[in-house]
Amino acid sequence: MIPVIDGHNDLAWERRERFGYGTAGLDGLVPGLHTDLPRLTAGGVGGQFWSVWVDPALAGAEQVTATLEQIDFVHRLIDAYPDRLQFARTAADARSAIGAGRIASLIGVEGGAQLGGSLAVLRQYARLGARYLTLTWSRTTDWADSATDEARHGGLTEFGHEVVRELNRVGVLVDLAHVSPATMRDALRTSIRPVIVSHSAAAALCDHPRNVPDDVLRAIGAQGGVVMVAFVPSFLSPARHAWVLGGERGDAPPVGIADLADHLDHVREVAGVHAVGLGADYDGTDAMPDGLEDVSHYQDLLDELRRRGWSEDDLEAVAHRNVLRVLEASDADHLAFLAGTAAPPRAAALTPATDAAARAVAEAAQRPRVLVVVNAAASAPRRLSDWLEADGIAVDAVLGSDGLPGSLDGYAGLVLLGGGLMPDDDEKAPWLAQERALARAAIDADFPTLGICLGGQLLAHVAGGEVRAEFGPKERGATMISPAEAGRDDPLVTGFGDTAPMIENHQDMITELPADAVLLASSAAVANQAFRLGRRVYGVQFHPEVGAEDLTRWEEPTTPAPGDRPVAELVAEARRVDADNARASRALVAGFAAHVRSYAAERNGA
Repeated sequence: MIPVIDGHNDLAWERRERFGYGTAGLDGLVPGLHTDLPRLTAGGVGGQFWSVWVDPALAGAEQVTATLEQIDFVHRLIDAYPDRLQFARTAADARSAIGAGRIASLIGVEGGAQLGGSLAVLRQYARLGARYLTLTWSRTTDWADSATDEARHGGLTEFGHEVVRELNRVGVLVDLAHVSPATMRDALRTSIRPVIVSHSAAAALCDHPRNVPDDVLRAIGAQGGVVMVAFVPSFLSPARHAWVLGGERGDAPPVGIADLADHLDHVREVAGVHAVGLGADYDGTDAMPDGLEDVSHYQDLLDELRRRGWSEDDLEAVAHRNVLRVLEASDADHLAFLAGTAAPPRAAALTPATDAAARAVAEAAQRPRVLVVVNAAASAPRRLSDWLEADGIAVDAVLGSDGLPGSLDGYAGLVLLGGGLMPDDDEKAPWLAQERALARAAIDADFPTLGICLGGQLLAHVAGGEVRAEFGPKERGATMISPAEAGRDDPLVTGFGDTAPMIENHQDMITELPADAVLLASSAAVANQAFRLGRRVYGVQFHPEVGAEDLTRWEEPTTPAPGDRPVAELVAEARRVDADNARASRALVAGFAAHVRSYAAERNGA
């Protein structure tokens, strides 16, 4: 059995979410996970880069705290199973662990936002054992463009180049998974050490934004790096990717071992066999290819490559030798950093992340503004305004009956709230005509917009969808909302995880989305709970601005219907899930605020 060293596994976050960071039980089969010790052994896993990833619902210092928690989990996991796992920093450590029959356990940090803008934080992660940093996750940072978000920098900013230089200095590998092609090319021009791609596939075979174009594959191979191919079905199959983009309607197109092997063949052909590796992304995605359902199946993949003519020497290279070679190329830098004998950091790597005085002045002058349309005084924004303000957004809340602006000039975002109306209730609400005009202008300009309840229905109506009054189930209280596949990578919905409780209070329903809408989330009873038009226009039928305490102001139905529940019961249920509701709602608002800031920066030529 050829030992495999895999570049990316998200077990740490799964254990946080489902087991409170507990380490017990991994020496037996753990249903619902891709990873446990028996299956790692069955798959011939000799080494694993444990990914330490942080949900973007957390921001700033929270990202740093959660990263430290993740690193702590990895160390505790190793301590809990000392006969099965062994901590490894270097290639020599990994070879020693494999020779002793243990799984070499390395650490990779999955996202540049987890630095909190400070290269001092990077140095601390390195001291704790981190050996790679993914420059971004799914969102563009202040210094690097992501593959799945707006490109604001054309690649790396000057600080981004400093991050790469400091990674080289302290011996932490530059990981180009998740970043835009421009960021990849910038990083390759700056790095003096071989880079990795911890979990992506070949763009030439599947045009997914997370995949690597051929010119970058060639450059990585020429510089001695390694591309660790991910097993994620939508990265491997154009049909599966199209199915995801289309809202996952109907049966998922099948993806199997052969599809993954095609990508490995392609990387070998373009970059060289020395540049091929494996980075499955187990426990970081729901679906895996048929035949690769969990970590016990790596040898089945190697058997497929044998059938395709890969030699045993090639198989050992792809399974572990290539990534060990790349790690070893930075080992001396890392050990010198730990010993205090490395060259001193550049001045830019010592600059404090925050200049408090300068930030206060800049924020006051540059805060983008969002227009919040209020359709009923009782439906005015609650925590939404506080969260936007905390994210650096100024809020102008305007009651529709007082008159709405004639245009969106001067604003960088639009929020449309609920109010117990239908989108064309002009007799009850004459201002709705102007609200629809603003919505139409926002859709046409791909202007950052968040429609909530009535606001979401109004967006669907304007864009050609269908909204019907008192048509759907009477959802009232906390409803579990589940992201569609497209929602899992969307900056507003990704923070929901597998599901999140959201407050609902209506029977009016979007029965048909506009033809060009992307479905982002559903509930058990209502398919069209969240959708996106273009890149930055969002509609939701639930109320992320409402928490459990707001329900105490609800009145009992004047004409109760079958299945109606007392308000006190709804409040009690909502309070039980209030923390999860607030976390997911905060993430949604943070994602919207990021769109607003990026739009404002584009408009200002920043």
